[in-house]
Amino acid sequence: MAALTLPKPARLTRRAEFAAVREQGKSQHGNFMVLGTWQAPLSEPARFGVIAARRTGSAVERNRARRRLREIFRVHRPLLPAGLWMVVVLRRAAVRATFAALTEEWRALAARAGYLKA
Repeated sequence: MAALTLPKPARLTRRAEFAAVREQGKSQHGNFMVLGTWQAPLSEPARFGVIAARRTGSAVERNRARRRLREIFRVHRPLLPAGLWMVVVLRRAAVRATFAALTEEWRALAARAGYLKA
């Protein structure tokens, strides 16, 4: 079961890491999320973080959306370049979206940012 989880080193957890993506990276806007990306000058595998404000929905809804996005990232992580940091800011519509709709939008935003082939 451990192979089907996103390892802790693959997650952005510190405030400074999220700030670096916001200040130095680029963002792509969609209906369910805003995807921020930054190519860090490191050779480590891609890393990922999710921001879900309280206004997005209840704690149950926010956590479900976070889990879904972590899974989407985990599956696509081998396709992403080393050193890439991604931050997803959830929008209110994301908590009502299906897993397929979230996956489709995430792939479209990553492709628009130039990190995945659509």
